[in-house]
Amino acid sequence: MDNIAFTLFNPLKDNIGTVPNLPGNYIITLREDSNLPNIGIDVTFHTFQGMNVIYTGLAGSSLRDRDVKKHFNGNAGSSTLRKSLGCLLGYGLIPRDGNFEENKNTKFNQEDENQLTIWMKHNLLVFYYPNENYKSLEEELIQKYNPPLNLDKNHNAVNKEFRQKLSLLRNAEVRLAFSPIPITNINNKFQKVNGVGLYLEIWEQMQPFILAAIKKGQDSKKIGSAIFKNVGNRKSSGYAFRLDISDAVIPVKKGSAVARDLKKVLDANSEFRKIAKGRTITIRMNSDCELFVTSS
Repeated sequence: MDNIAFTLFNPLKDNIGTVPNLPGNYIITLREDSNLPNIGIDVTFHTFQGMNVIYTGLAGSSLRDRDVKKHFNGNAGSSTLRKSLGCLLGYGLIPRDGNFEENKNTKFNQEDENQLTIWMKHNLLVFYYPNENYKSLEEELIQKYNPPLNLDKNHNAVNKEFRQKLSLLRNAEVRLAFSPIPITNINNKFQKVNGVGLYLEIWEQMQPFILAAIKKGQDSKKIGSAIFKNVGNRKSSGYAFRLDISDAVIPVKKGSAVARDLKKVLDANSEFRKIAKGRTITIRMNSDCELFVTSS
């Protein structure tokens, strides 16, 4: 792999026509003196030709279409790289089309997409290599360079916390349904120590929905297990739980880290304590990670 001749494409000055309309692999790096947006977690980089690698991908039919058109001139709905970078920059996701409830496809608003394009062209470089063995080469590139923005197929322990946070930022269903503010603005009143507190940020984002459901009397929302698995995979015990709350007193569920983290978040919420006073509330989540809230 060290002998493979990748070609540089500079999106600020090179013509798109120089990129071949062929399948192959590409490596995205930061320019010299550029860095990823800061989300409070340090990133360890590997370098390619002296540049910090942030992403690697493959094009099954056209490097020109995948590398340049979709990543640098498209929108987050067709580019996972754009979606990751925009979420790191704090842009708010919006449904890409009217079928969001079914397909979950999202993008950023046009102004944010334009700003993202400018940021990418001024901060990133592309190295591409046309070839037919792009699938196997992609796995080698991920293993060798551990790109922090590659979430799929990347199991390296280094940068794992960063990838977990990025996965949470990218989760459209949670951000659109529950978050009135960008997740990057969450304060640090909770600490994760030795794996404890993995689910706190998820429940922080869920609070508006839970409070509204309590006031309404009942509501439900299918969250899905992906967001929980991204921060802590509980294959043996799963994520299902039930909390029966009386007069704002939340019981401790010894066998459920998910429920314990929810308790911590709600116990610290003054609005919850106020509206839960005198009520009987049940908050439960089934094995499909559908959340149900009832109150009386």
